[in-house]
Amino acid sequence: MTLLWQAVHVGIAVLGVAYLAFPARIHAFGFEFLRRSPSEESGASDAPVWLYRGIGALLVFIGVADFI
Repeated sequence: MTLLWQAVHVGIAVLGVAYLAFPARIHAFGFEFLRRSPSEESGASDAPVWLYRGIGALLVFIGVADFI
């Protein structure tokens, strides 16, 4: 069972690194209801990008916490 848990933690860490490295791509790939409508995109902000970076940092922490 420990090998399975280690594989899960490595997968979570890899997902977190993807969120940190490519937050804009992940936001563009995400669910349609999470994005703003085209009429609201006139003043695009960096908030979603920073949100995904925060999620990525949290996932990396969770993934690495098993090995510490």
